Amino acid sequence: MKEKEKHIFKSSMKMSVVTMVSRVFGLVRDQMQAIFLGTSYFSDAYNIAFLLPNLLRRLSAEGAMTVSFVPVFTEVEQLRGKDQAQRLFSSFFTLLLLVLLAITLAGMAFSPYLVKLMMHTGEKTYDPKTAAEALTLMSNLTTIMFPYILLISLAALVQGILNIHHNFTVPAFTPVLLNICIISIVLFFNFVKPDVFPNITYAFAAGVLVGGALQFLYQLPSMYRTGYRIKISFNFRDRDLYRIGRLFTPGIFGVSVYQINVLVSYYFAASLGEGRVSALTFSSRVNELALGIFAVSLATVMLSTLSREALDDDKDKFVESINYSLRLLGLIMIPAMVGSFILSEDIVRLLFNYGKFNRSSVDMTSASFRFLSLELFFVAGYRVIAQSFYSLKDTRTPVMVSAAALVINAVLCYFLPRHLGLDIAGIAIANTVSNISMFVILYIILQKKLGRMLFHDWSLLVKTILASAGMGVFAYAGHFFFLREAGRVGLIAGIFCLIAVCIALYAGLSIAIGNRDIRSLASLVAARLRGGSGRNS
Repeated sequence: MKEKEKHIFKSSMKMSVVTMVSRVFGLVRDQMQAIFLGTSYFSDAYNIAFLLPNLLRRLSAEGAMTVSFVPVFTEVEQLRGKDQAQRLFSSFFTLLLLVLLAITLAGMAFSPYLVKLMMHTGEKTYDPKTAAEALTLMSNLTTIMFPYILLISLAALVQGILNIHHNFTVPAFTPVLLNICIISIVLFFNFVKPDVFPNITYAFAAGVLVGGALQFLYQLPSMYRTGYRIKISFNFRDRDLYRIGRLFTPGIFGVSVYQINVLVSYYFAASLGEGRVSALTFSSRVNELALGIFAVSLATVMLSTLSREALDDDKDKFVESINYSLRLLGLIMIPAMVGSFILSEDIVRLLFNYGKFNRSSVDMTSASFRFLSLELFFVAGYRVIAQSFYSLKDTRTPVMVSAAALVINAVLCYFLPRHLGLDIAGIAIANTVSNISMFVILYIILQKKLGRMLFHDWSLLVKTILASAGMGVFAYAGHFFFLREAGRVGLIAGIFCLIAVCIALYAGLSIAIGNRDIRSLASLVAARLRGGSGRNS
């Protein structure tokens, strides 16, 4: 295995371990929401209220801000030194703070109208009394949680600095703080001070706000160790600031299309009746477990790697990094897609079938999760391909592709649930088709832009698919004979054993048919466990 591939893999895996811890806490948080709120209108209200600031956070923070700031800041630091980079950081931080304050205040003031717009069709499908209560609750929760965008966007800027300096673990740990805050505050106000809030949904909102503040504050000591400081500067005429702005404007749409699709999907899901928004949320969270544990980590590492290689103008290294990243994603995401599709109902029953999360909730959520799981590789691959465009300072192309994907998603979300009677599964299918389309189109364009094949190891992809198919047959047999009618204890023991055997079977089949990538990764992992270094392949 080449040294650069080792670096990409090691950085991704280190970040993935921390992210996995975060996702476990996130899963506990989601389980608490399922237990206390189920798929009731309380749960719908919380999900929609959190969606609005969370969407803006993805647009401004993890989305366009990161992909516009990181390449420019990297260039300034490497070519003009740390002092100039500090001046750019101070100017950008100040400008971002002012803009976010304005957005936060406006969002809090107009939250009743934003919620009314989101529930324009949904309130017609709710019971009249329930609809009025849901709208009031959503408005209150949105007002409480809107400052989250300010806190988490500043945290994302600090994360960008840390990632540039190869610190991926500290930023990856910050979501753990958010989840711990939500879990702790909900438990405290449910069991110790149950009379403080009108209902427990407000405790979830309070946890989001406190968690956002901790995510920002926790990263500051690590950033200070890199030599950068939080300083206020009103030098908004900095030419590098204008360069970031030119990348930011189109990037705010392009990089966040996945979240915009979620917004569109929520709008149509709300029109199908009570509980659909919550079912879509729970299924998306399970789907994001695999994405968050590895795919997001890899994409984060790749942005800084590709930015440096684009700066060096070395197309061979640039393409090689993309090729390796897609192969790595295929090794993990394709079997995850197969397993999730087959075991969707078993996984939902295991994770959420407690408290107010009843059989109807299981049916709705598993129907959505089954089809969302088919997009795993394509969403993960899109993140890497999009990072390639941003590192080349091209944010226009992803915008155009994203616009096409949005249209596909909206049309299918309107058509599939009602006209084909697919209900919430139709929303999931629409999401999946649009995300697959987005990846394929962007992949073809990037290949033409670079003038060479991005992925030239098709035999390895075929071997991954064959090994995944073999594993899938075994997974279906396990579901049919052991899990389908299993009780609580049998389901818990059975699904963990089945997943462990499926992973071993997949690895064994991959090695048997000569997939050299899995051999290389196995050698590297074994060497790391021994404390040595893997052999080159």
